[in-house]
Amino acid sequence: MVLKAVLFDLDGTLLRINTGHFMNEYLKEVGAAVASHVDPGPFIVGLMASTSVMMANKDTSATNSEVFWEDFTRRMGDSIEIVKPVIEDFYANRFGSLSRVVQPGDWSRKAVLAALGRGLRIGVATQPVFPLSAVRQRMSWAGVDDLPWDFVASYEELHFCKPNPDYFREIAERLGLSPEECLMVGNDVEEDLAAASTGMRTGLVTDFLVNAQNKEYSTDWSGTLAELPGWLAEYRNGL
Repeated sequence: MVLKAVLFDLDGTLLRINTGHFMNEYLKEVGAAVASHVDPGPFIVGLMASTSVMMANKDTSATNSEVFWEDFTRRMGDSIEIVKPVIEDFYANRFGSLSRVVQPGDWSRKAVLAALGRGLRIGVATQPVFPLSAVRQRMSWAGVDDLPWDFVASYEELHFCKPNPDYFREIAERLGLSPEECLMVGNDVEEDLAAASTGMRTGLVTDFLVNAQNKEYSTDWSGTLAELPGWLAEYRNGL
């Protein structure tokens, strides 16, 4: 089937960061943001627990955002009325400081432009556990926010998380395509290569490779981010 779209992961793929280091810094920052209102220790525990609930969600009637806030509200009790606006302010005014953990480079932009140069549609297929504002900020750190994206994954938009195959099916559906018409490019063996179970083609960027369980894997391509633009420009399978 003819390839019509490329879906790019962000963290560790287009965005040159070590995801574990980024998350540690994120939790420090958001904990500091709420520290004058609630004890950051239990807050972080609740935040991560509700994120896990969101990532495991299979309810097609609730977005990831709705699942997260319902569970987090239950955990935080009355303090949610204080905490929620603080979190919203954090994303608006403090989240951007995390750009300090990003490694510079222009290969991300070159890769997306290579896909566009082939006449392919483009989507951001990041793990949808952040609001759109935070996703857009991370896209700007990668130098790709201004490009003509057809879809950007966020927790307001999607109902599933990786590696649930329905995550990939939902994005393809939003694009009006079948999974077989899409290529998923990421850096996480378990999360991103799960797209293959839906019929998507896959590419694996190895600069910040994540293979937590040391699984054997197969993919249509693997290589560095610097090699990705050339592969996308020359890829002929199904084109």
